[in-house]
Amino acid sequence: MEAAELKVRNVHFDLSAVPKHWVLGNPVMTHFVNSMHIVFPEGEKFFIRSVRRFAGDIKDAQLKKNVKGFCGQEGIHSREHRNFWDVLEKQGLKPEVFANFLNKVAFQGKYSVENSVLNGLNFISPKLGDKMCLSMTAALEHYTAIFAHAAFHEPIFTNDNMAPQMLELLHWHACEEIEHKSVCFDVLKEVDGSYWVRISGMGLASVMLWGFLGIGQAYFILNDKDIKWSKMAGESKSFAERLAFGKIGQGLAKNFFKYFRRDFHPTDIDDQHFVEDFLKDKAYA
Repeated sequence: MEAAELKVRNVHFDLSAVPKHWVLGNPVMTHFVNSMHIVFPEGEKFFIRSVRRFAGDIKDAQLKKNVKGFCGQEGIHSREHRNFWDVLEKQGLKPEVFANFLNKVAFQGKYSVENSVLNGLNFISPKLGDKMCLSMTAALEHYTAIFAHAAFHEPIFTNDNMAPQMLELLHWHACEEIEHKSVCFDVLKEVDGSYWVRISGMGLASVMLWGFLGIGQAYFILNDKDIKWSKMAGESKSFAERLAFGKIGQGLAKNFFKYFRRDFHPTDIDDQHFVEDFLKDKAYA
């Protein structure tokens, strides 16, 4: 299956009226997704940096176009998620503090994960660190693609369960993640087809993703002055049952492990129809 042509949609979402606990009225669920609104924008800048390091090494003309479209789409994603930070700030959740921590530890600090991988592995072998960052990006793009699949497939993603403005944003983002899910994978395959480079990147990416999402969730919970701590046990149980270990978690795990097949390609997971169905009546399509 050929990847869909990538279109950069310059969308703007009005998120000003989003309530504080916008996922099922549950702060534990909400703050897990709020953490994504910090981790993803900073991560998307990392994705763009990682793939652009190999822009001159790509020989396939269509893949070059796809990289340009990928960077454009990710830039808009980062902007729209960052716009939600203003809402989080007004809700007293202080998103910039967590964002600065994330940026320093994961990406831009002198001893950040990104710089340690680049400097350490490039010292061992030229461009090995660059390739590992690209491999981590391909792995994280697999995560965002299977999250996107879940956003259309799982029944929790409805206006009855989530603030409609946020659901619209999540579904738009999910569409574009599905559209460009194979771009970084294909670049990695072109510059280094090693299975072990690909799997090593997934290992590092998984530790980073789940670690920082968990830290962000805990940070927002601790900063939420409206949480009723007497209800936290039940709300945590609901989070575990409905998201982490429920059908969503099971579906994510099923698609996650496909990445470890030696012959895997992101388009093996057929979900382009979700994109077509969602965008068919959208003005920004």
